[in-house]
Amino acid sequence: MQNQIENFLKENLDDGFLPISTCKKCMQRFSLTFREVEKSALELGIAPLRYKRNQSTISVQNQLKLFNSHVAIIGCGGLGGHISECLARIGIGELSLFDFDVFEEHNLNRQNFSHVNAIGRKKVEVVKEGLEKINPALHVNAYHHKFEPQTDIKKLLHVNIVVDALDNPQTKLELAFTCKKNSIDFVHGAIAGMNGQFSTCNTLEHLYKDGGKGIEASIGNPSFSVTFAASIQSAEVVKLLLSIGETLKEKILITNLAENEFIQLEA
Repeated sequence: MQNQIENFLKENLDDGFLPISTCKKCMQRFSLTFREVEKSALELGIAPLRYKRNQSTISVQNQLKLFNSHVAIIGCGGLGGHISECLARIGIGELSLFDFDVFEEHNLNRQNFSHVNAIGRKKVEVVKEGLEKINPALHVNAYHHKFEPQTDIKKLLHVNIVVDALDNPQTKLELAFTCKKNSIDFVHGAIAGMNGQFSTCNTLEHLYKDGGKGIEASIGNPSFSVTFAASIQSAEVVKLLLSIGETLKEKILITNLAENEFIQLEA
């Protein structure tokens, strides 16, 4: 049957790409899931049409690497919601989402997937539903509980990268040390107002010496600061997975959108 699937896919392309309409026909004819069809296509060197605009940056071979990757995002608020959408759209194959919170009205100014009808609903459930509508080939694991690095590490041992979208400095520190101890790549991000800081594979002890509470609640975050920060973290994830470009490994990037300042330091 595999040969039949390959022939069907090759005979029903759109300008060399696999369209969703062909995916659906293939699913029906061969009793496959959307994910199975897309995987078969990528293994044949055929890119889904959804990734046509990725082509000059990400090859079909690298698109398959992204499809076979598993990323955990800790927190589904401002950063986590936008990061999860970026990664779903770029083609990450599996995401594990952690968040214990529900959407509230004050989230509407910046948090992706928040909307009036989502108020009171669990963030991980709403985000999971939204991501699966964007990318049906994506597998999403949603964990609705307060993330504890020491106890939840078992769920992270098989992921490729852990993304920090937390708002609690003490938990950030614990997560960074736990990832370092278990040799898991870690992408850190934090924002406050129009300021941001980012680092990769760093234990963060120089950034959060005393733990304490985050200042987001008192300073706030405008929508553009969140999407900007999420883009930097998402780019770090892709660069790490594909071994391309220059990452922020053992470095710290400090940004100030109000003054257009971007400072990179050694961690």
